[in-house]
Amino acid sequence: MNTNLYCWLTLEIWHSYFNNGKCSVFQLLPMENTSRLMKNYNIRFRNHENRYEGYVQMRPSKTIWDELNTKEDLYFQLLNTDQNFDNYTNVTLPKKQNTVLYLTNSRVENRIVSEEQIVPETYLDVQSLRFYVAVSSTQSDQVIIRDDRGQEIFTQEVQKEQQKIYVDINTFGTGVYEIWINNTLSKKFFGTSEMIENNCYGIFHLQMKSVLESLKQNITPLLKINFEARSTFWQYVIVVPEDKKITVQDMVIENDSNIKYSGPDKSTVIGGKASNIFTSAETITLQQSATNNSILKIHYNNDFSDLILEQDITIPVPGVSSIITKEVNNENMFYSQTIIYI
Repeated sequence: MNTNLYCWLTLEIWHSYFNNGKCSVFQLLPMENTSRLMKNYNIRFRNHENRYEGYVQMRPSKTIWDELNTKEDLYFQLLNTDQNFDNYTNVTLPKKQNTVLYLTNSRVENRIVSEEQIVPETYLDVQSLRFYVAVSSTQSDQVIIRDDRGQEIFTQEVQKEQQKIYVDINTFGTGVYEIWINNTLSKKFFGTSEMIENNCYGIFHLQMKSVLESLKQNITPLLKINFEARSTFWQYVIVVPEDKKITVQDMVIENDSNIKYSGPDKSTVIGGKASNIFTSAETITLQQSATNNSILKIHYNNDFSDLILEQDITIPVPGVSSIITKEVNNENMFYSQTIIYI
């Protein structure tokens, strides 16, 4: 029996931080039930750089949508292989524990699109499918659990003086659920009984109904996830070691890229050493191969002469291995800091 591989989906991950825009720091790991579905439907994925292509192995006489005719969605863990990803990505810091980025394609609403942009902005708590729900002890409550399609899968009237109820929705499997108390949304979460990897950054939820509708129109869906680079204030901490035996008269940062710096402001670094800090007047968007033509000009004299000397130092682009967060007017401001020893 002759079979061929047919492409039925393309997923691309892009990031404005990288020179070519291609973000290849993630790996797709299917959840356990998804692995079983992939085996049953002869589905496999190929990965090259930032591109993931879904294939199905089938006979040429069959159609892709018939071969993939499953009512179950596919779920993948998005594994992060770059520990600095949050530093150069425009995401909220610090991240809340036990949360993941939730990514999904749109549900079909009487329209088919060949290309869809997925904005990475939704974060969900991860929790078990067996859990307790806290309720008021002074009144009767109604607790409802809904799946991601809005269907009620659990309902219980809670009597007065009860403080919590036990919920078991394990039979419904991995997915996104909502807890409603007295017709008010209390929580939305990603529920699973499976182990989540330590480097799981997000969950990619592929809604198969939407995919099948596109395939029936002879359209192979192309999904694009677009991350934006973080913008930070650049900060240079200038330290003159005591053993240099020099006295700095003045210092300034010069460049021809219109980056303006405030300072120097006197401060201290770890160990109590005196320092001078320059801070960019505006935030600068981080880039993988950013260039910096800034020069630190220092005028100084040593302890043995009154002659004023000058030294020009080319200062580097701040790295992304660490980001400093400061709260200013109830808003987090981010700084990329580099320490320069004269």
